[in-house]
Amino acid sequence: RNRFTGLVTKVTKDTVMAQVELQAGPFRVVSLISREAADELALEPGVLAVASIKATNVVIELPR
Repeated sequence: RNRFTGLVTKVTKDTVMAQVELQAGPFRVVSLISREAADELALEPGVLAVASIKATNVVIELPR
């Protein structure tokens, strides 16, 4: 898997899903994750996070 560490720039939430935008160097990564996951990770602009990418799926997690 490819992993990109960057800053969350935008989080848009509805009742079920969240769209998370991450700026990793020159790259902008966008992921759709569950709202529950976004809430548990406390994702908001300015938070350092990691995008883990496999094929067409993007997983957002916190750095270790």
